[in-house]
Amino acid sequence: MNGGEGSGAKARGLATGGVPRGELRLPGSKSLAQRALVLASLAQGETRIAGLPSGGDVRAALGVLRAVGVEVRELAPAAVSVRGAPPGPHRGWRGTAPLELGESATLARFALAVAGLCGRCEDAFELRASGTLVRRRSDALLAALREAGVHIEHEPWPVRLAPIGPPPTVHLREPRSSQEASALSIALCAWPDESELAVHGELPSEPYFRMTLRELARFGARVEQVSNEPATWRLRGPLRAPEAPLEIEPDASLSAVALAAACLGGGEVLARGIRSDSTQGDTRIAEHLRAFGCRASFRRTGLLASGFPQHAARLDLRGEPDLAPVLATIAAGAALVDPVGVSVLSGLETLPGKESSRIETLAQGLREAGWKVEHDERSLRIARGSYLAGPELPPPVTLDPRGDHRMAFAFALLGLIRPGVFVREPECVAKSWPSFWKDLAALGAKVVEA
Repeated sequence: MNGGEGSGAKARGLATGGVPRGELRLPGSKSLAQRALVLASLAQGETRIAGLPSGGDVRAALGVLRAVGVEVRELAPAAVSVRGAPPGPHRGWRGTAPLELGESATLARFALAVAGLCGRCEDAFELRASGTLVRRRSDALLAALREAGVHIEHEPWPVRLAPIGPPPTVHLREPRSSQEASALSIALCAWPDESELAVHGELPSEPYFRMTLRELARFGARVEQVSNEPATWRLRGPLRAPEAPLEIEPDASLSAVALAAACLGGGEVLARGIRSDSTQGDTRIAEHLRAFGCRASFRRTGLLASGFPQHAARLDLRGEPDLAPVLATIAAGAALVDPVGVSVLSGLETLPGKESSRIETLAQGLREAGWKVEHDERSLRIARGSYLAGPELPPPVTLDPRGDHRMAFAFALLGLIRPGVFVREPECVAKSWPSFWKDLAALGAKVVEA
């Protein structure tokens, strides 16, 4: 391997010929970790959390907790204890220091709702974004908070707000992300008073909201859906620290990257700790891989995958759109053995608002690498390109992930099936998987630099 983490390479890729094989335990789910940390910051008592990932999003969450006056103690490299600051008269999150959100949209939405509804009413809060988060918006959440009475100034970042107490009902209209509903649910459940959350319009990526409801239950909150039109939930706290330590599951969406590497590279990888009963919607990677003719099955110790994709597939990814980048590379592999097939990935309407405009970024990268791609605001159609069918090797290409960790993973995977693919700014994977290149090399993939 010619470039480990921190080498400062301008471009890096995975080369053909490497065969990823073995077992790998991925970092903890950053979605679960951020939920656990924010809930712990609002709960009565002390919450112990183990298995925290080391990526930038979780580091930012820990920084926010400390900034709002929550006591966080490090117990081990991936474990902390959090003594909560439940809301109440002259209690709750403090607004004495700016909240640095990094690039995490999940953290940004959670912090907006909690600061607005659980912050000390005598304080004012300033929330700051950096990197790719500066371009991202959450208009539905901001509108819901304003309608509830929170005074907000934003252009769009930094956001400044003055908190209020718990409103009896919050209306979330036409959300663009399930994180907006999750954020409001967490903030409302921090209070002992009963309240309601009404969601007008379809809730995107609903499995992530169900994940939030399960975590709320672990902290003692009571949540009941009482209406379908609009979808309305009755919520009641307070939140209480669980007696047993919380163990963060390995990240299913990152596991999907390693499993896809096994399939595209001709190997076999077991993603340890990924269970079929997980609330992470991205565990559906198993059935999606099978739809392309790969082999994927849950074992006692994790999820096992192998086998090159055999044919095109049509997938609705409305519940797990974060799998689209990985599955686009599987579709690209399928196009090499099914030259007349066209794979369709739909249900992607939330992707344009991510770290990059992911549909457009994926389409451009795949085209530059030689595949035929059509796309709109909700879907991708992937087929074999003309110059990949010829006898000569295609020229090297360096693809731009636009600072998006999931685009970097996808473009790296393309290098397993198309010689000469490199990823610009390869260190952007540090947002969720800092040791990505090192871990893939340990499995047997060839990591090269340009």
